[in-house]
Amino acid sequence: MQDDMQDGMQDGVPEGGAAAAVVDNRKLLLHATGLHKSYKVGGEKLEVLRGVDMQVREGEILAILGKSGCGKSTLLHVLGWLDKPDQGRIMFDGVDRSTLNAQERARLRNQVMGFVFQFYHLLPELTAFENVLMPSMIQYGPMAWRQEKKHATERARALLDLVSLTPRAKHRPRQLSGGERQRVAIARALQNEPRFLFCDEPTGNLDGKTAEDVRDLLWGLNEEQNQTMVIVTHDAKLASHAHRVVHLERGRIVEGKDLDLVEEVALDS
Repeated sequence: MQDDMQDGMQDGVPEGGAAAAVVDNRKLLLHATGLHKSYKVGGEKLEVLRGVDMQVREGEILAILGKSGCGKSTLLHVLGWLDKPDQGRIMFDGVDRSTLNAQERARLRNQVMGFVFQFYHLLPELTAFENVLMPSMIQYGPMAWRQEKKHATERARALLDLVSLTPRAKHRPRQLSGGERQRVAIARALQNEPRFLFCDEPTGNLDGKTAEDVRDLLWGLNEEQNQTMVIVTHDAKLASHAHRVVHLERGRIVEGKDLDLVEEVALDS
């Protein structure tokens, strides 16, 4: 099935250029087809996603670019199995989402997916170190925690060092700046060594210099650890650094207009 999926799945893969060729040759990790999602608002049906097809290959950064309210966050939540589509199919590394029960989906989200949000979603009563450690505590549970605690705490400390926050490890979120909170959130997302990182406007709540620092951190993870990422943003400058860019408009991937924003862009380096 995986070979069949990869054959002919060139939609959303840039053509031409060395970077494009590298992306094209990588393993297809996520494959979504025909995604629809709607909500009831004031008794009326609001269609947010209207038939989205998307593919992401291992080790690439895919940026989903679009204006606020176009459905980017909804698409990210559906792709990351945080929300269920009304219609459509999502395959992750050959596994069909619809074949898994709620417990199995939760386990995969915890162990192979990481999430970074615009507003951090850190637990305010925990320190930075404890926030980073939390995914491992959830993964192992009280019984296995005794055996896994040493490894998990060592990794949490290493990640805080990676994001240059070791001196702030004992600080709670209210004692941290916006950029520091986002770096804690990135470290937390990486705690369980996810194969896939989903980022929802990761720089949208940050000033220019801090946003650049967070972007450099994310791109460094991709270069040094081959971290696969999907990043939704309304910032064309941020998106332009990705291996590929797709444009979401009114719940659909659009092509053939406003090519400076819509067409897929291969990374120069």
